[in-house]
Amino acid sequence: MRGRKPQNSNVVPLTEDVRRLDFEASAKAKARSLKPRGLERDVSKVWDRLAPCVCHPTVNRLAAHMVESFVMLCRCIARHERLRAAMELEGETYETQTRNGAQLKSRPEVGQMNESFRQALTLLRDFGLTPAAERGIKATSDQGDFDFGDGDFA
Repeated sequence: MRGRKPQNSNVVPLTEDVRRLDFEASAKAKARSLKPRGLERDVSKVWDRLAPCVCHPTVNRLAAHMVESFVMLCRCIARHERLRAAMELEGETYETQTRNGAQLKSRPEVGQMNESFRQALTLLRDFGLTPAAERGIKATSDQGDFDFGDGDFA
């Protein structure tokens, strides 16, 4: 082992009285405290599913001033889930008779579902909830404390 050998005065022994932080309970408590009143039932379910993940102390991407944006995300996801459920029941196309015969057309709900998906994906990226966004957040946070000094970059 390289470097200076530890001295007994520097060594902190692990004891059993060290309290383990309960991150999940803290995340759920923060999500509950930030949750606005009066959310629709399906939007509330999406909040309850996503907010603890975003409020987790190791992630910590939801603050009081971001609640409206997060509610918009929850509404987009709830709408997308409703439209997707309708597509599973009714199908994505319908048949209509034209002067040229039978024609398959796309249901209007398909376009609405695609638009709600795009909106949700944009908001998911804003909160760092996609793999690419998370990599970008981690990459920039690792470089934030780097001291360039007075060399070539000064």
